[in-house]
Amino acid sequence: MKSFTIVMALCALAALSGCRERLLCVDCGDPATTDSMVPIEGADGGEDPFADARPPTCIPTAEICNGKDDNCNGIIDDGLIADVGAVCGSAVGICRQGVLACTDGKLICDGQVAAMAESCNGLDDDCDGTIDNGNPGAGILCGNGTGECVQGTTACVNGAVACQGALGPSPESCDGADNNCDGQIDEGDPGAGAQCGGGPEVCVPGVIRCAGGQLSCVGAGPAIPELCNEVDDNCNGQVDEGFNTAIDPNNCGKCGKVCALTFARSACGAGACQIERCTTDHWDVDRDASNGCEYACSLRGVELCNGVDDDCDGVIDNGVAAPDNCAKLGECAGTKPNCEGKGGWVCHYAAMVSTNAQGQIIPETNCDDRDNDCNGRTDDFFPNRNKGCTSGAGACVAEGKQVCNPARDALVCNAPTPSPGSVELCNGIDDDCDGKTDNGAEDAWVAISVNGVTKQIYQYEASHPDANASSIGALTNRACSAPTRMPWINVTYTEAQTACTDAGARLCTELEWQAACESSKPLACVWSFQNSCTTYQPNICADNKHDLDLALPGYQNGLVATGSMASCNTDWGAAGKIYDLSGNVKEWAAARSPGINPLRGGAYNNPPGGATCDLKFVVADDTFLFGDVGFRCCRD
Repeated sequence: MKSFTIVMALCALAALSGCRERLLCVDCGDPATTDSMVPIEGADGGEDPFADARPPTCIPTAEICNGKDDNCNGIIDDGLIADVGAVCGSAVGICRQGVLACTDGKLICDGQVAAMAESCNGLDDDCDGTIDNGNPGAGILCGNGTGECVQGTTACVNGAVACQGALGPSPESCDGADNNCDGQIDEGDPGAGAQCGGGPEVCVPGVIRCAGGQLSCVGAGPAIPELCNEVDDNCNGQVDEGFNTAIDPNNCGKCGKVCALTFARSACGAGACQIERCTTDHWDVDRDASNGCEYACSLRGVELCNGVDDDCDGVIDNGVAAPDNCAKLGECAGTKPNCEGKGGWVCHYAAMVSTNAQGQIIPETNCDDRDNDCNGRTDDFFPNRNKGCTSGAGACVAEGKQVCNPARDALVCNAPTPSPGSVELCNGIDDDCDGKTDNGAEDAWVAISVNGVTKQIYQYEASHPDANASSIGALTNRACSAPTRMPWINVTYTEAQTACTDAGARLCTELEWQAACESSKPLACVWSFQNSCTTYQPNICADNKHDLDLALPGYQNGLVATGSMASCNTDWGAAGKIYDLSGNVKEWAAARSPGINPLRGGAYNNPPGGATCDLKFVVADDTFLFGDVGFRCCRD
């Protein structure tokens, strides 16, 4: 490109100096290249002095649209090109002219609307000067060819495709043909429905009907006796005279409706079928006339408990009065008879009643403190029940009573029959026959928590080994903890301490005793009451508000068997209940110091305030004893 610029400059210089003939531009292709340089001789026939600076030879011609630089100006297809800008194309029909333009070395007609295939639209689509020529869209079958209809063919008419030569449907007529071309002949009874016939001898008019492709009069006839059919059969100008559909059971409510109810004599009233009466052994229980006398039943009379509908009201054994035929004593109390259909009245007794397979009461054979045969006597099959008996021999002989065995079918003697190895009880008897009394006997204990440490305390006030529910006893070989025994009283501090030691325990400390009384509940008890232990309640514990004999005036208070007042306890949950910490007897507790021995819990002759869990000002010396003083033992 640089050498071309130099040559062009030299050419210009040569022209100005009159040396035009010295430079000749020949067709050398693209001026951007330096190929095909041709040396030109000088005017004097010598070497061209500008040979080194001459551009490629390029011979200019008129520019045409061919993708080349014909005029050697360095631009392809520029300037005035022949035909560019001239009008081109057709202006006929839908076509529109454009102008010629040079694009990519070719002349094109820019902006023209060209011709297209002719279609039936009222336009000259192919721009040949004729609209819709060639009948476009024609020659196709069209229309319905069913029945009387005939198909045509399509043709282009006035710019639209139309069906020509077709024969379309017409209204159906009675002619045996498919006039409306729907595939059916004479459907809808065309032309029918008008009245026909009549006259003096043909009273009953007929109706025009279409049949076999022809119209004819159907149903015309002469006068006949009047029928209930909503027609003037006898031609007297009246319809259905002589018929009353309000009461006629053969035309009840309307002509032809016959009342024929099952198992009943039927009637008609107010235009509705009714039951006049039921046939024998049939009843209208549901009060619905439409199904007649639907219930089959033989009337027997007053309803009985027999599984039969005696009064035929549709319900079996209803409204019958129960007899008073069940046993009432003992375990039979409250039993009422039950109506069980064909089984009649049946008494279903409780499981404890002695009965046979038929449910009848039989003599009892159970030993269970119950009147099982409902005769007013308990366990009458066992006349020796509760009579005295003995068991064992020699040093181990024991007395008892004849009591029911665990199986409840025989008597056994409840006297202990110890033998070497038997469990020793705290009862003043050598139960295990080892020559020692009450050795190793286990007492009733309750585990308590004292400042987080587990301790054990007698569940019951200490008693003599031979005490019972009515006797204090006399044996002093050790203390015992057992229910329903009179507590050990008239005991000194020293004696109580020794009795606990002999039982493998000790006197309770005041802290242990008070903790046991107040329980583990968040709200400490004030009294040893099982419930509401912070509020005083009379007759819960044996204090001076407990009356042993309500028949006498005032409070007849006194000593009771320990554990006999069921609600006088402190409940330690699963560990058990501790009885009589409030009232009954004051209880020795471990000495505060030598000779200063506290008495806790109050006694049967103390007011409520003297039986609280925290009352601690009562003390006595080592030799003090009284009829309201007892004790209980503790162990770690």
